[in-house]
Order: sequence, then structure tokens, then C-alpha cells
Amino acid sequence: MKVIIELKHQQHWGYSIFYTEDDKLTIRVRRQPPLLTLPHLTIAIDAGHGGDNIGARGIRTNIKEKDYTLLIATELEKVLRQKKAKVIMTRERDTTLSMYERITYLKQKNPDLLVSIHLNSADKDSVNGISTYYRYIGFRPLSQAVLRAMLQTGLKEYGNVGSFNFALNGPTDYPNCLVEVAFLSNKGDEKRILNPKFRQLVAKKIVAGIEDFLRRSL
Repeated sequence: MKVIIELKHQQHWGYSIFYTEDDKLTIRVRRQPPLLTLPHLTIAIDAGHGGDNIGARGIRTNIKEKDYTLLIATELEKVLRQKKAKVIMTRERDTTLSMYERITYLKQKNPDLLVSIHLNSADKDSVNGISTYYRYIGFRPLSQAVLRAMLQTGLKEYGNVGSFNFALNGPTDYPNCLVEVAFLSNKGDEKRILNPKFRQLVAKKIVAGIEDFLRRSL
């Protein structure tokens, strides 16, 4: 059986498929928020890794990914709050959280969209740049908008990758995007990541990307 649901808006805003207690297959389609401006939205921010999960390490300084994803996420929170958005953080300190715990928490909070912050790493230290990721084609526009804005930081484009098997790209309940800000395995990118002004710029550009996505969704 094939079911086609026609929507009023070009951008779909999430859905869920489940069985009820009486074994009825149910498709729940989320309505697009009536006002697509930050003061009227709830944005979830996920600082990747944390606690026992260190993530990647810097090539020169040996800094831990978990520490700098949190620093960038905190800057992103500041910018969003300045623009009057409501913000949800999956973690605000160095906490060990499983992907199941993060997804469960987000399901309870029901944000309008999610951005997950990570730092990349590669076997070759010449690899560098910004990349964004999505799993489902319907949420690709958010990842593309964030990538376009992030290129204004001066980072090289590493790519926009779809069908990506990352747990926080998995939920279909809200638009979501994984941002791999830069490569800790590259000396130039690592130097940028260490700079507080660069982290502030990253936060501003991610917000600019979100705003661009919202404008294009009208």
C-alpha cells in the first residue's frame, strides 16, 4: 500500500508512524509552525559527545572534541537567546549521555528543530573544512542552509551528506541537522577551533543558516 499526503507548505515539518493500542497504524503529520521567526520557535542544541565519550582529539594540542562542542553549543545558545528564541540543550556540562537518552529527552521536549554540533577528524591531516549531514531528504534544506552560511566563516566546503546514519538525524519528528564544524585532525582548522572569536562566528553563522531555512520555508 502506498499513501500520499499532500501538504499545504513546501517544507514538511516532521511526522511519526506508530501503532495504537488497538493495533491501528497511525500517521501523525506535524504542522509547520504558524510563525517562522526565532522568537516563536524552540530550538534544540546538542553538544556532541561528553563525559566518558571524548570524541576526537586535536592534532597539535590534544584538545578533546567533547569540550569544544560544548563551547560552540553554548555560544550558539547565547545568539539564539539574544534573538528571543526558546532554547533546549541536551547537555550544559561535561555529562555522559547515550544517544537513547538524548533522543528520549528531545522527544519529551518536542523542539521545532535540532542542530547537533560535532568536530570532525580524518586519517589525513590535509583534510579540512565544514560539512553538514541529514538522513531524510525532507530535512536536507536545513542542512544546506546551515552549510551555505557556515562557508562565510572562511572554512573550506567539505560537503553536504545525506542518508547519514547518525542517531540524532534519525528522529522524523522535527527538522534536524548535524554540523561537523571543522577538522581537529587539521592544524589550520584546529587553530580556528581554539579561537573564541571563531567559535562566536560559527554560532552566528549557524543561526543565520537557520534563519535562511525559515525564510525559504514560507
